[in-house]
Amino acid sequence: MGEKTIQWNLGFPPDEVIAGLEKLLAGAAVVYTREERGTEVCVRVSLASGSLTLTVRPLLAPFRPFNFQGGIRRTLLLMTFSEVNAQEEEAFLRRLTLAFLRVGG
Repeated sequence: MGEKTIQWNLGFPPDEVIAGLEKLLAGAAVVYTREERGTEVCVRVSLASGSLTLTVRPLLAPFRPFNFQGGIRRTLLLMTFSEVNAQEEEAFLRRLTLAFLRVGG
């Protein structure tokens, strides 16, 4: 166990990532707190074997594919697992992956 951080560069705007995280956590009946720090949002989650901190950061420049005028807002999601066992970490990452593959659950 110990501490482990995973980064995901997501093709969703930060507000959609935050809404997706809150929907996932509420659906799993997980206790969490949310704190806003400037442009970042930090979500702290209590898990059975430890804790998880989810930090949502907007990426500075929107991605602009060729001939696309608007740009695509992206988000960096940092997941810091503290004292979480491997099975619980894997289960959370699986639920999170499925939620974003389904475009917000």
